[in-house]
Amino acid sequence: MTYQHFDIRPQDECTPIHPDLTHSQVRALVARHSEKLRHNGELASVYQNSMKCDWEDYEAQAVRFWCSALMKDRSYSGRPLGKYRGAAKQVCSDDIASWLKLFENAVDECVAETARANTKKCATQVVDCFHMAMIPA
Repeated sequence: MTYQHFDIRPQDECTPIHPDLTHSQVRALVARHSEKLRHNGELASVYQNSMKCDWEDYEAQAVRFWCSALMKDRSYSGRPLGKYRGAAKQVCSDDIASWLKLFENAVDECVAETARANTKKCATQVVDCFHMAMIPA
């Protein structure tokens, strides 16, 4: 017996955030951002010391996460916030702003110009959600 997958989500929930954005651009974006993180002393320290980050594993998970967020392809499942909550005491608002700035720089380098604004907007929304969730109740 064969099964056919039907996506019953509303169209805007299963369509990439911009038609010019591709999976290869998202993979390049994540690789470039990861490289920038590794070379940023403060942020690299948070990832390595507080989150016990394995960079290869981080990149693989980040690709799936951002493909889900940007391409709406459902390639990521899970709860990424747990790792970040554990590092919340070592992360300040300036660190979050730095992370986002590095991401936006990587977007400028790796994403089609027509898709940059939508990509940055989505990233800002994700980062804002993570930041709010990291603040102790």
